[in-house]
Amino acid sequence: MLVKKFFAFFILFFLYNNFVESQEIVIISKVNNEIITNIDIENEKKYLLLLNKNLSKISEKDFLNLAKNSIIREKIKKKEVNRFFKEENDALDTKLVTNFYNKLGYQKKSEFINLLNERNIKFEKLKKKLVIDKKWNQIVYEMFSNKIRIDENSLKIAIIKYYNSKDKKYEYNISEITFDIEKNTDSEIKKILNYIKNFGFEIAANKFSKSDTAEFSGKIGWIKGTRLSKKIKDEIYLLDIGNISKPIQTSSGFIILKLNDKREIKEKFDLEKELKQQINFEKNRQLNQFSLNYYKKLKKNVNIYESK
Repeated sequence: MLVKKFFAFFILFFLYNNFVESQEIVIISKVNNEIITNIDIENEKKYLLLLNKNLSKISEKDFLNLAKNSIIREKIKKKEVNRFFKEENDALDTKLVTNFYNKLGYQKKSEFINLLNERNIKFEKLKKKLVIDKKWNQIVYEMFSNKIRIDENSLKIAIIKYYNSKDKKYEYNISEITFDIEKNTDSEIKKILNYIKNFGFEIAANKFSKSDTAEFSGKIGWIKGTRLSKKIKDEIYLLDIGNISKPIQTSSGFIILKLNDKREIKEKFDLEKELKQQINFEKNRQLNQFSLNYYKKLKKNVNIYESK
């Protein structure tokens, strides 16, 4: 009996050692003094696949870089968040999680938790990611809200002109890839367009887009025509559902749009309601741009080590 117990223990010990060896920890990158390991990369891949299952179609090298850059972005934001915030807010956490799983199409927390368990994603780690993003946005708002510039009168005139026209009124469900290019513009744009052709718009958004929507495959959602600049509206108007625009140059770089769907607006026109929504949209647009610029500034002052 003692021999059998010893033999069973030996087998378990052997299997455990093999498991540990197969899970060798390798440093992939380092952000200042914080390391990023192969285990971190694998966990981040699970999170990214939760947001976009089509990422499983890309090469291992591309997926590794995508996960690594996602972790680097989170670490840089987390460092800044920790400078401003000291206390946790459980009520805030609960609302964030609810909004997150609703956005993924789940109505019940229990269903979402089951999904996380199936994907081997730790709920607490996911919650911390959401909190970092939320607090980052709070920092951006506090720092830059006084720099937002909105000409309400011009917005009002544009809204009235739009609704007084005899053309049909539409709202558009669109996705975006926003990017900036410092050199070899034509070559870089061609690379992005080829990637879209080979892997699809959603995966290309994960890989190339600098906007916060990149995490959700570039999805913006439904936007009324009044909230689009004339330049962008003219491009969207020419698209069939499912098609993408040519690269559009903006004040902050370039944007490629995909028209997912469109529908005619038949609701009664309410100027005050429309103006309020338009002002909120413009505020968020400007804040997103401040967020991108602020992150790029912080990243320049961070030492990022890449393993060979």
